[in-house]
Amino acid sequence: MSPKRTIPVWPFIVISVILIIGGTGYYFYNKYLANIRWKPLLQKQLKELVIKTSDSLYFIQYSDFDLNIASGNATLYDFKLIPDSAIYKKLVALKKAPDNLFMLSVKKLTIKNVGARKAYRERILDIDNISIDNPNLTIVNKRYAFNDTVKVGEAKTPYQLIKKIFKQLRIDSVSLRDISLNYINKSNPITKRTVLKHVDINISDIVIDSLSGNDPSRFYYTKGIDVTVNDYHIFTPDGLYKADVKKIYFSTAERKIILDKVSFLPRYNPTDFYKQTGGAGDIFTLKFKRIAINDIDLQRFLRNQKLYAGTMDITNPNVVIYTNNAFKGKKTIKIGKDPQQALQSVALDMRLKRLNIKNANIDYSETDATTGATGQILFTHTNGYILNVTNDIAAKRRNPYMKAFINTRFMDAATLQVNFKFDLTANDGAFNYSGELGDFDGKILDKLVKPLAMVHVVSGDIEKLTFNVDASNYSGKGYLDFYYKNLKLQLLKKVDGKIELQKQGLISILANNLIIQSNNPGKNGVLRPGPIDLKREPTTSFFSFLYKGLLDGLKPSVGFDKKTETRLDTAIVKVSNLVDKFNKFKENRKEKREERKEKRQAKRDSIKQSKIIKEN
Repeated sequence: MSPKRTIPVWPFIVISVILIIGGTGYYFYNKYLANIRWKPLLQKQLKELVIKTSDSLYFIQYSDFDLNIASGNATLYDFKLIPDSAIYKKLVALKKAPDNLFMLSVKKLTIKNVGARKAYRERILDIDNISIDNPNLTIVNKRYAFNDTVKVGEAKTPYQLIKKIFKQLRIDSVSLRDISLNYINKSNPITKRTVLKHVDINISDIVIDSLSGNDPSRFYYTKGIDVTVNDYHIFTPDGLYKADVKKIYFSTAERKIILDKVSFLPRYNPTDFYKQTGGAGDIFTLKFKRIAINDIDLQRFLRNQKLYAGTMDITNPNVVIYTNNAFKGKKTIKIGKDPQQALQSVALDMRLKRLNIKNANIDYSETDATTGATGQILFTHTNGYILNVTNDIAAKRRNPYMKAFINTRFMDAATLQVNFKFDLTANDGAFNYSGELGDFDGKILDKLVKPLAMVHVVSGDIEKLTFNVDASNYSGKGYLDFYYKNLKLQLLKKVDGKIELQKQGLISILANNLIIQSNNPGKNGVLRPGPIDLKREPTTSFFSFLYKGLLDGLKPSVGFDKKTETRLDTAIVKVSNLVDKFNKFKENRKEKREERKEKRQAKRDSIKQSKIIKEN
C-alpha cells in the first residue's frame, strides 16, 4: 500500500473478489446454460480478475466451489490470496512496490440467496448474506522511501473494480467470524510483530454503485461496520508490563469504541521489577471496568488520520502507584513526562472535547529508605471531567489549555476538590493546580507523615485547607491556607535493631511547646500563611511533586518554617548531647553500683568461707 492512499484498498479487492463469485457464476451459468463449461470459465474469470485488480501481484487458490442454482447459495472452500514473490521483487526493483504485502486464507466462505436472474438481466447483484469462517490475514509492512517521494496514482474504487461486470452490487450483511490478524513491521531495524486473534466483524447493508461512494450517510459503502476483538493481550516494548483487554468493540454506525475490563499490570513483583530496571522509579497498576469513546468523527479520521471525538468515559478506574526509595541506582528523569506532556507525544493526532471520570480510586504509596515503612495517600470515590484533551496543533492553536475538575475523598475521610489548568504549548510543562480540602481528623495523616517524615499526629482537628500553585517541570510556587485546631505532634526516630519507630519524648515536648502552633488562626485571630516555593528535582514524578509542594506549604502553616526548623535542629542537637551525657552518667553510676555490689558480695563470701574453716 502506498502511504499516499488514505485508506487500505486490500479489503475492497478481497471482498470484491469474494462477492463477485456468486454473480459471475450465475452470469456464466445462464450464458452457457446448455453447456457444462461454466465452472472452468468461472475459475478462469476469478483468477484473471484478481491478477488484473492487483497488477499481477496476487493470485488465488481454493479447493472447491459449490453453487446451488435452486437455493441461490454458493460455498467456497480453502480460499487463499497469495502474493507472487517474483513479481514483488520486480516491483521493488522498479520502485513501484507497495509498503504492505497481504496474505489471506479463508477456511470457508458462504454466500446465501444470490439474485441470479437480476444479475443476468439487469447487471445488479443482490446477496442476502456472506459468512466467512476463520479468516487468517498476515500483513507485512516495509516502508519504502520511493513511496514518499514518487507520485502514485489514485487507488481504484470498489465500483471501478466491478463496473465492467455489474452496475450495482448490494449485500444485506457480511459476517467474518474468528479472524486472526498477524501484523509484521519490517520498517525498523528490529522486526516487530502484532497478533490479533478472535476478532469478529459484521458489516451491514453494503451498496457499491456509481453514487454510494459519495453518500455521507454511509461508511465506505456500508451502513455500518461492527468489529469485536476478544481477549486482547500485548506487552510493552521493555517487557515490564502487560496490557489486557477482555473485549474491544467498534461500531461505525454508533461512532464509538468500547473497551471492557482493561488492565495494565507489572509483570514482576516490586523487588524483581527494580532489578529489571536497575534502579528506583514508579510502578503502575491500572485497571478499568470500561473505557468508551463516543461521537467519533469518522470522516476526519479516514481523511486526515486524526481522532476527533465528543467524549471519553472512563468507568471505575483503579490506579495504584508505588515507589521504593530504598532501591538505589540511576533514576528516570521525569522532565517532559507529566501527563499533559505525555499526551503530546502520542503518535495519533487527537482531540476529545470532554473526558469523564466515574468512581475512580487512586492509591499512591512510597517506601522510605530510612524507616523502611510505606507512606500512603488515598483518593477514593473520585469523579470529574477534563476538557480539551488534545495534541493536535490546529486544536491547540484554537485553545491551548486543557482543564480538569476533580472531586474526590482524601484518605476516604475528607472531601477534596482539585482543579488543574495545563498549558499544552508550554515547553516547560507549565500548569496550575488549586483546590480545597474539607474537615477531617488529623490523625488519619499518620498513614503518610509517620513513615515518610517520622512524625506521629497525636491530635488535630482539620477545618479547611485551600491551595493554589503555579508549577512546571522545574518548580512550584504558590500559597496554602491551613485552618486547624488542637494540633499536637510527636517526633520519632529510627533506632538500629528496632522494627518500630521510637518516640523522641523530650524533643517532642520542645517541638510542641516552642515550635509547633496548636491552632491556626492563632489566639490573635491572624492566619499564618503557607507560602510554597519548591524546586522540583528532575527525578520527581508528577504525583510526588504535587504532594511535596503542599507539604512545603504545610510546614510554615504550623510554625515549622525554615528558621524555626533550624532552631529545632539546633535544640535537638543540644538536647541529644544532654541526653547522651545523662545516659552516660546513668551507665557509669550503674557500673559503679555493680562494682560495689560485687565487692560486698565478695566480702560476704570471704567471711562465710572463714567461718567454715574455723568450724572444721
